[in-house]
Amino acid sequence: MQTLTSAVASLAASAFGVEAASIEISSLKVAGPLVMPAADSTAAHQPDDGAWDLGALAGAHGTITAKIRDAHLLFDADVTVPVVLGRIDFNDARVEHVGPDSRMGVSRMGIFDSRMGVSRMGIFVDAPNGRSYLYQFPSAPVSGVEYEKRGGFPNPLASNRGSLQLQPFAQALLRQGPPAHGLGFTDQARLLFERTAVAGELRLGDGRFAVPGLKAEFAGRSEGRNTVRLDSEAVGRGFTAVISSLLVRNVALHAAGRTVSCAEVTGELTLRLTVSGEEVRFALEVARVKLNGVRVG
Repeated sequence: MQTLTSAVASLAASAFGVEAASIEISSLKVAGPLVMPAADSTAAHQPDDGAWDLGALAGAHGTITAKIRDAHLLFDADVTVPVVLGRIDFNDARVEHVGPDSRMGVSRMGIFDSRMGVSRMGIFVDAPNGRSYLYQFPSAPVSGVEYEKRGGFPNPLASNRGSLQLQPFAQALLRQGPPAHGLGFTDQARLLFERTAVAGELRLGDGRFAVPGLKAEFAGRSEGRNTVRLDSEAVGRGFTAVISSLLVRNVALHAAGRTVSCAEVTGELTLRLTVSGEEVRFALEVARVKLNGVRVG
């Protein structure tokens, strides 16, 4: 589905193509299945030169919260994950678990501190009833990951629960292509995500953004630009991301043998991802956007 209800542009033809000082678009909707490109074998050997570049994640700052309501399967928990300069330190993540009434009939609820971390198998939560994996890595080691370090006798629990550097971690997973089977989540994690609500805010840093066929630069962090608001009633069924003050510069789009470049893009957009079985669909809604210095070559 592609819908464009209004657009204003001032165009000029040249020997090299079409140029526009500015283009304004509102109420644009694009939707369809989300198809990930196959693994980039070249980028695997030269990770800094691959098509994927998520430099804006390096300076990301914010907090992600989750409410897990799953007493029948695993546990109930309120999860808080801070992101500082593009890094998640699981030693700072909080998993507050509230247990059921005891069998002896004591009315006070039991309170436990669960642990969240990252091992060579994936991202885990250690709850009173044992370890559960939220996401299992398709291979190990994975870029941008500091794995847990366990203590010795008499305290065998993890003394360092590990960390994730978002930029190299996300780039490595994207370059590996889609998982061979499913979306990379265990059956246990799928059941858990069906009962997990997520909310949060993440301000992206200034930096490059590149995916196959598209390059740009995020800017304006000091002005509060490019803040992503995340929301999901059940993350297993999808989520919504809203950027109300987008600012990207030096955009270059390569498609159908042509290049569309743009000096600056500002506006507001909403991205919705929905999951049904193994299929992921996207819906991009642009409430308003202004493109300055557009050139089609």
